[in-house]
Amino acid sequence: MKLMQRITKLIIKRNQEVDAQRLGAQDLERLESMFAAMNSGDSRARPSKYWIELNRMNLAQLQQHGYENFKRTIALNYFTFVRILPWDSQIIFLLRNLPLPVSFDCLWRALSAPKHDYFSAFNWIQSVLYNFLTLASWEYSRNAVSDPNLLALREPTEGNPALITDRCGEPISQDLANSIIEISAMNLSLRPGSVALELGAGYGRDAHAILATNPGIKYVIVDIAPALWVAEKYLRNAFPDLRIFCYRDFEHFADIEKDFLECDIAFFLSTQISRLPDGLADLVINISSLHEMRLEQIGFYLAQFDRLLKEGGTFYFKQWKCGTVPFEDVVIHQRDYPIPRNWSCDLSREAPIQSKFFEERYKKSAKSTG
Repeated sequence: MKLMQRITKLIIKRNQEVDAQRLGAQDLERLESMFAAMNSGDSRARPSKYWIELNRMNLAQLQQHGYENFKRTIALNYFTFVRILPWDSQIIFLLRNLPLPVSFDCLWRALSAPKHDYFSAFNWIQSVLYNFLTLASWEYSRNAVSDPNLLALREPTEGNPALITDRCGEPISQDLANSIIEISAMNLSLRPGSVALELGAGYGRDAHAILATNPGIKYVIVDIAPALWVAEKYLRNAFPDLRIFCYRDFEHFADIEKDFLECDIAFFLSTQISRLPDGLADLVINISSLHEMRLEQIGFYLAQFDRLLKEGGTFYFKQWKCGTVPFEDVVIHQRDYPIPRNWSCDLSREAPIQSKFFEERYKKSAKSTG
């Protein structure tokens, strides 16, 4: 584990250098304003040391290769698994849970697909493993999920994703397969006017899938830069007819309440979460980011989720069963999350495909005793 942590640190540090600039002046100015606000905001909601270092790499990749290629750069630092081994736990899970002919078909298609160049040394073997994991995850999602609206989704071309297609030649991805499975596990009952809030949305993969299959809802993203900036551009382009509340600085929620109420998608920095009003959300989501924080930060965010969640609302999260936070030397176990006492668990299981993760779903009762 310590060796893997050292390797992770070396990879992050090595990829923080920039020798090109593909972002425009306005984009850089907006990113700089986000970083400045984040660094001066609520200390409990600032990034951990790990995310400070990772964000330097993410920003460098955006500068080097531009927003237009983000699905081949920074998206691979979120929940897309790239540098994997044949005995990876996800591959083992899929081989155990897919019919043998389907696994062989995925392997054949993975071998036949072209090599991917992710602006780094990404050799043929890694391309094959990446292709197989994507194709097999997609096939698994076809059997694990019954919602036809979710199953009809295909990977958007925005961000220049790796070209991997299903049997009909339609674009697919690991991210989309995982989003379909995660959203199915959320057991959504969102009506028009419902509010979903996600902390740590990355570039907006789950947000895109939920918005596409639940028309009329409001989606609130709370995140750090540069992810918030990417998600803002991505979802604005994906849903040009929806009203967008772009990130802005504000002191009191009343200052922006009118614009917020009129929007369909809203973007806030993590350091602004405590300024959002109580009982805002019907659904709160966090996927693969709480385990990358210090324990006091985890406690802060879960208290915020309890405050923001409506009575009867749903909380869904998915994290490592046991995760070590790089640069912090902190180990987080599943039992360490301080779940509010008034939340009742109606799903707790090992996550499908990512068997080293767990996923849980909670309902908030009428009386908060937190």
